[in-house]
Amino acid sequence: MKIFLDANICLDLLDTTRTTSEDTVLWYMQNKDDTKKEFYFSGDFITTFYYILTQKKKANPHDVIHAIDMLCDEVTPIYLAHSDFILAKKSFLHDTIFDDFEDLMILQSALRSECSIFLTNDKKLLTLQTFENLKLLPTKQS
Repeated sequence: MKIFLDANICLDLLDTTRTTSEDTVLWYMQNKDDTKKEFYFSGDFITTFYYILTQKKKANPHDVIHAIDMLCDEVTPIYLAHSDFILAKKSFLHDTIFDDFEDLMILQSALRSECSIFLTNDKKLLTLQTFENLKLLPTKQS
C-alpha cells in the first residue's frame, strides 16, 4: 500500500511543537515498520520545510537539513511533473472538484505515484474524502 503524506504531516514529523504533531507522530510510529506500506511526500515541499523551520521557528539550519535528510531516508520524495499541473488545471478550471490549485497538483502527484491513501490533517481537503481512487484520511481517526 502506497501512502502519500501531505506537507502538514511532514511538518508535524519535523516539528513536534505543532498542535497536530502528537497524533501524527503516533500514527507514523505505529505504521512506519509495516513492510506492506510505502510512504511518499512531495519533494517540492522541501524548500517550504526549510523556510518554515529556519525562518519561522528559528531552528538551526544544519539541524533542519539533517532532519529533512532523515525524513527523505524513510519517506520517498516525489517531485511534481508537468502532467500534474495539466491535470490539476483541468480539475480547477473545468471540473470544479476542489478550489485549492496547489492541493490539486499534490493530489495529482499522489495519483501519478500510484498511492491509494493521502494522509492529511487539512480539514478542507478531508471534506473530499476521496479524489478519484485516492482515499483522503486524517492521522487521528474519530
